[in-house]
Amino acid sequence: MSVTIQLTEPITAHGKEIGELTLREPETKDYREIGSPFLVIAGDNEEMGIDVRSGVVSKYVMRLAAIPLSSVDKLCLSDFMLCQKAVLGFFGEGDGVTESDDSPKESST
Repeated sequence: MSVTIQLTEPITAHGKEIGELTLREPETKDYREIGSPFLVIAGDNEEMGIDVRSGVVSKYVMRLAAIPLSSVDKLCLSDFMLCQKAVLGFFGEGDGVTESDDSPKESST
């Protein structure tokens, strides 16, 4: 499975302007080398919380979309948040991200 994200603001990667990112599904090797994109935190009264690790998410975006970290850093915040939702979705922690084998486009609206 992969997720394609339409960027609201194009970025430059590998010398080309791109308007969408396709993130492939992470493999075990990716997880082993990068780690978890979130930490589960126990709270009061047996409540659980999640701490999203944006630096780790950035490494996943870099690897899964095959772009340099400098290009990830150029994403506008709203586009990065869409990428973050996609990455977390691969780990069962996404929020409304649709995944399928034919790479649907995610709307930024």
